[in-house]
Amino acid sequence: MEGASTPGEFAVVLRRLRESRSLTQEDLAERARLTAKAIGALERGERRRPYPHTVRSLADALALDDTERAQLVAAVPSRYAGSSPGAQPPSPSSPEPVGSLAQPRGAASTPYAGRPAYAPRSPGPAGPAGPAAPPLTRPTTRLIGREAELDGLRALVRSGTTRLVTVTGPGGVGKTRLVMELLDREAPGFPGGALAVDLSQLREPALVVPRVAAAFGLPEAAHADPLDALVLHLGGLRVLMVLDNLEHLTGSGPTIADLVARCPDLVVVATSRAPLRVRAEHEVVLAPLSTPAGDDVEAVAASPAVALLLDRAAAAGAPVGVTESDAPTLAAICRRLDGLPLALELAAPGLRLLSPSTLLARLAQADLGTSPRDLPARHRTMAAVLEWSMDLLEPEEVDLFMRLAVFSGGFSLDAVEAVAGGGDGDADGYDVLRALGSLVEQSLVLRMPSPDDQPRFRMLEPVRQFAMQRLHAEGRATATADRHAEHFRARSAAYAALLEGPELVPTLDRLEADHANLRSAYLRLLELDRVVEVTELAAGIWLFLALRGHAREGLGWLERVGAEASDVARCRALTAHLGLLLLTGDVARMSEDARAAMALTARVAYPAVTCETLTLAGQAVLFAGDLDTAKALLARALDEAHQAARPWVAVHARLGQAQVALAAGDLATAGALLPEVVASARELGSEFTLATALNVHATLTELLGDEPATAALLGEAVAVSLRARMSWTLGYALPALASVALRVGDPASAAWLFGASASISAADAVDPAFPVSRALSDRGLDATRAALGEAAFARSWDEGRRASAAEIEARAATVSSAAGA
Repeated sequence: MEGASTPGEFAVVLRRLRESRSLTQEDLAERARLTAKAIGALERGERRRPYPHTVRSLADALALDDTERAQLVAAVPSRYAGSSPGAQPPSPSSPEPVGSLAQPRGAASTPYAGRPAYAPRSPGPAGPAGPAAPPLTRPTTRLIGREAELDGLRALVRSGTTRLVTVTGPGGVGKTRLVMELLDREAPGFPGGALAVDLSQLREPALVVPRVAAAFGLPEAAHADPLDALVLHLGGLRVLMVLDNLEHLTGSGPTIADLVARCPDLVVVATSRAPLRVRAEHEVVLAPLSTPAGDDVEAVAASPAVALLLDRAAAAGAPVGVTESDAPTLAAICRRLDGLPLALELAAPGLRLLSPSTLLARLAQADLGTSPRDLPARHRTMAAVLEWSMDLLEPEEVDLFMRLAVFSGGFSLDAVEAVAGGGDGDADGYDVLRALGSLVEQSLVLRMPSPDDQPRFRMLEPVRQFAMQRLHAEGRATATADRHAEHFRARSAAYAALLEGPELVPTLDRLEADHANLRSAYLRLLELDRVVEVTELAAGIWLFLALRGHAREGLGWLERVGAEASDVARCRALTAHLGLLLLTGDVARMSEDARAAMALTARVAYPAVTCETLTLAGQAVLFAGDLDTAKALLARALDEAHQAARPWVAVHARLGQAQVALAAGDLATAGALLPEVVASARELGSEFTLATALNVHATLTELLGDEPATAALLGEAVAVSLRARMSWTLGYALPALASVALRVGDPASAAWLFGASASISAADAVDPAFPVSRALSDRGLDATRAALGEAAFARSWDEGRRASAAEIEARAATVSSAAGA
């Protein structure tokens, strides 16, 4: 208790550290810019709970190392002492909440860096490769009131003994902001990478590891275990990883613990409202910021909560200081908001228009009745702040605010107009654009990066959840969710055709930006048992799911299409399922799908659908070695593609026919087909089709012994694949180019390219299953190993598997040029 006669742990630790440096209390007071009286009170135990900034000043004045600093921080008693039995102390290692940090106007819209440019990584004969972590986004606002917590957390992640930390606390307490500061400060100490993974958009614990793998540049693979791939990728690298917004995914705790156990130098910091409850976990609790202990200017000015409120008010254009007249009111505002950072940040812009006393009065009038009474008080307080923020809005802005809650992971202006409006920029008689602009101005909606020149926005997750509660209370959540699902079903259908032509790459980027919305739409349509629409959505974008690392999720979507679906719907689903399996080289499952496809297409008289089904089924049986059946299926596919006017399918059917000829050893037929197919692919403008055609043509020229032509074709295929981030086609091109390097006398480059190819296979589970390509690759790999010897081969292989996309393109160009000379 305060005032106990026996000094507490903090007093003992402080005195020991001071005396070890031969300092008097007066010396320390001068260095720390405190009074000797204050130092004496701390060492006598009369003041047992110093403010975090006081602890930081003492640590700096004593020039403590990391271990000593952690000891001093850990000695500070919890401000929860004496509260309810279940209360836990805020740990010195607590990081900050994700997605719950309200940012001032002009601040970055998200603490997460975007997905990295494609950079393949994979295991090889030597150690594991480093992760392709995205660059960190430096925090754009000053961290206030968390110095002691940050110091404790830094000491914890450096300790080497604690490698799974869960930072718990209420939504809006500031877990994310603190953790992003941790990443910024500690990144240099983690050469393997330091990155944050936002999990707020996920709804199933099983998707956590695939999402983490994707953040490291390891898109999900259909039949590979993503945990194994991630462990293989990370190996013994020293990596710091934050898993943000994990509270609704705590079922993933055992898997996360397994990942940490299998990666000895990985440190994971999770943010959640609840602990994971696994043995390896070290839980730390982050409390709200300290509010003023008194109403005098000195006490108010020393409060971290007041400092945050005034800092964010100044950023919003309301420079307010602590004066004799305003100090009590500012203290009351912070107490009213329980020192909760999100509440303070949302309230601060109000000081542009309102005096502190008026702001306090508005907060006092807020209706807390909309929140369940069993929620913690600080949650009800945040709801009150949001209610108050809504009171400042016009009716149409409130209406739009609630409707926007249906979006997951962000939204574009046209999506807002379609879902929240009538599709023409007007919702129930008001201007959606004007209302949205007002919400952005009020910091209730944030701008975010966009894959194109169209503006894109997002809601902070706590704000979105609050808006969703209001939408449900108004009885409009179901209708809005239905409208959202229909919009994104229609959008996926519109994008499906664009995936077959020159708009492939920008369309992939747009689909990636809306991936969370597409998932929500799929789940809603599934809930409504709208089988046709579910199939249209999932099957229409299978190429996106394959090329951007979501094959596992896509296969799951498609496998939920039941037997009660129509033949056409099942045919669409089977087509997409076959496409995703072709990526992975899963010949056994492809063969099963092909047999089902042959039966279905015999009953479905719909060439626009069956032409693609037959093409993929033909390739599947070709990979299984049934050339006669493949030839028959591809002939039917080509005929139906012409009937349906689907040139993309026609080109791929003809590519399949050329592959059948190559597999049969009929080089003359393949030679007659392939130049025309490559020309048609160029005319289509699809990078995927072109790279595929170039690879197949290169197989022919390699069999014919035309080295310059082979090198030129493969050099272009590599360049196209890298620019479009298509590991599928790159997985075929690199082994073939490696064999070229060997034949022109550069076995080191051959091993290097084989290593780069292996990294892609491990990262994306691309398994080139075309028998001719696989045989040529295996032969080239064995010859390269023999030419170099095991040690030299391993060195070059390891260099290649660690290569960046730019390095791969440069090496491919060098080999191609040398072979063509």
